[in-house]
Amino acid sequence: MFEFLAQNFAVAGGILAAVPVLLHMLRRTPALRMPFSLVRFLTPTLPRTTRRSRIENWPLLLLRILAVTLIALAFSRPFQRVTVPRVGDAGIGRRIGVLLDSSASMRRDGLGESLLQKFRELTAELESEDVLSVSVFSDKTNSLLTADEWKQTDQSSRAALLGRVEQQWRPDWSATHLDTALLETAEQVSRERLGNHEGAAVVVVLTDFQEGSRLDGLRSAAWPDGVKLELRMVKPEQKGNRGLSLAEDQKSGRIRVRATASGDAPGTNCTLQPFDAAGKPIGKSLTLDLAPGQRRTVTMPDTADDQPQIAGIELLGDPHPFDNVVDLPVQQPKLRRILHAGSTDPNDEESMRYYLQRVFDGQEAESLELSDLMTADGVSVPPPEGSRLALLTDTLPENLVDPLRRMTEAGGVILAAVKSVEMAESLKRLLPEGLTWTEAEVADYAILTTNDLNSRLLAPFADSRLSDFSSIRFWHYRQLQGLPVNDAVKVLAAFDSGSPAIVEFRTPGDGRIFLMTAGWQPQDSQLALSSRFPPLLLQLVRIAFPGQSTARLHDVGTSLALSSLASSQQWQLQRPDGTAAADQSSSITAVVLDEPGRWTLSEETQEG
Repeated sequence: MFEFLAQNFAVAGGILAAVPVLLHMLRRTPALRMPFSLVRFLTPTLPRTTRRSRIENWPLLLLRILAVTLIALAFSRPFQRVTVPRVGDAGIGRRIGVLLDSSASMRRDGLGESLLQKFRELTAELESEDVLSVSVFSDKTNSLLTADEWKQTDQSSRAALLGRVEQQWRPDWSATHLDTALLETAEQVSRERLGNHEGAAVVVVLTDFQEGSRLDGLRSAAWPDGVKLELRMVKPEQKGNRGLSLAEDQKSGRIRVRATASGDAPGTNCTLQPFDAAGKPIGKSLTLDLAPGQRRTVTMPDTADDQPQIAGIELLGDPHPFDNVVDLPVQQPKLRRILHAGSTDPNDEESMRYYLQRVFDGQEAESLELSDLMTADGVSVPPPEGSRLALLTDTLPENLVDPLRRMTEAGGVILAAVKSVEMAESLKRLLPEGLTWTEAEVADYAILTTNDLNSRLLAPFADSRLSDFSSIRFWHYRQLQGLPVNDAVKVLAAFDSGSPAIVEFRTPGDGRIFLMTAGWQPQDSQLALSSRFPPLLLQLVRIAFPGQSTARLHDVGTSLALSSLASSQQWQLQRPDGTAAADQSSSITAVVLDEPGRWTLSEETQEG
C-alpha cells in the first residue's frame, strides 16, 4: 500500500478531479439576444425544455481528469513503506571509524566532558557484530584503538578498551586539520570494507567545528564510495572565545601581541594586563576594541625603569582561559661586539664591510656592534679580552695573528672571506700547515652545488625551500688544496668544480675558523645581495655567542633539529614548566614544540 507524505494535496486532488465532470455537464445558454423585425408583432411564448445530463465528449473529459490527478499525486509525494532488516540481524556488522577532536579549541570549558559523553552514547549504540576503530586528530591523526584490537577482544572485555580510549584522550595545543583526518579515516574503513568486511562503512566525527577547522582538502579529494559520514557536534558551556598569540614584526623583528575574537564572542572590547616573572601585574592595562570576528595586533608599551621586565600578557574577562596568557621573550640587552679586520670605510660599496654594517644595523631586536681592528691609516689594534667573534675581509697584519689564535683557543669564532691569494698567505699561521692557494679560472661564473645542511653554520637553510644556493653566482674565487683529512676539518660547501667554498676548522679549546674561498662583495659574487646572506651572518653570531639569550618565535608543533640549536657540548632544553625536554645526552635528533610558552635553551661555555 502507498502512503502520502503530503496528504492534504491528495485530498485536494480528489476533489479537483470532479471539476471537469461538472464543466462537461453544464449546458450553455444564449448570452446575447438579437431582435428581428419580422417577428416583433408575434406573441412570445416560452419553449418547452427537458433536462439533459448526457456527457458528449468522453475522451476530453478523461484527459482533464488524468491531468488533475497526476498533478495532485506529484504534490502529495506517495511512498511505500518497506521493512529492511538491520545489517546486524543478518550477521554482518558495520565498520565504524570514530574521530575524536583533540585540537586546542577542545580546551574550552565543558567541551571535554561533552565529547566523552557523546562517545559513550555512540558506543552504547553498537551491535555485537560492529567493528570499531578510534583515532584522535588535531594537526595529525593518531590511532587509539584499531579494528584488529577490537575484533581480537572478547565482547565482554571491550568495555575496558573503551575506558582506555577515554583515559588516553587529551586535548593538545595544535590546529584542527579536519580534512586530513576525515580522508585518512574514510580511506581506511573503505579498504577494510572492500577487503574482508561486507557491512556498511561509517565515519563518525565528534568535534566542536570551530571556525579555524581546515576543510580545504575536501574540495579536491574524492570521497570513497559507500562510506557514510556522521557528524556529532559538541558545544562549550559558554559561547564565544577570545585568545592571545604572538606575532613577529617583519620590519623591526619585535614580538607583538595578537588578540583574536571568535564570531560569537560577547562584547566589543577586551583588556590586556602585563605581568612580571613572578606573575604579578605591572604597568598599566591596555583596553582594545575587539568586536566579534576581529583581530588586533599591538605592541605593548615599555615599562618604567624602576619596574621589572614584562614576562607575559594576560587577557582578562574571557570565559575560556586556556589561550588567554602568552609568555614574552626574556630580553637580555647585552652588547655583542663583533671584531672586523679589513676596510674601515662603511660607505664603500665595493668593500665587504659595507654589507656587514647594513646587516648588523638592521637587527633592532639584537644589540650588535661592528668594531674595527684596523684604523684608516693602517694601524692595527689588538682585540679586547673576552672577544668571541672576528670577521676577516682583507690581508691580516702580522701582529693580529697571535691574539686571534688565542681567541679561538678560548672558544672564539673567526670567519675569513679570502678576497685574494695574498690575503690567504697572511692567514697561514691560523690554519693547518700544507695548504696551497691559487686563483681559480672561472669561464663564466661558478655556483654552489654541495652544501652540508647538517652543519651548525648552514642549519638555518635545512628547509628545502632555502637549501638551493644555485641562484647565487660567483665571478671569482680562490682554489684551496692540501686540506688535511681529519675530524677537525670539514668542507661545508663546494663549487660546481668541486673546489671547497666554505671550510670549517676546529681549534683546540672548541674554537672555530670558518674559511670562505670567495668574498661576498660584488666584485667576487652575488652573495651579499642575496637573501641567504643575513641569515648566514646571524647564525655565525649565534655560534659565537651561544650563552646569550636570543628569542626566536615558532609555531606550536614545529620540529627543531637539535644540531641547529646547540653549539656547545653542555646544553639543556627546558619546557615552559621548567622540566627538561632534551640535553646533550639525549639520543633524539629533533624536538617538537608541543605546547605554547617559553622554551629555554641553556648552554655552558668554557667561561661558564
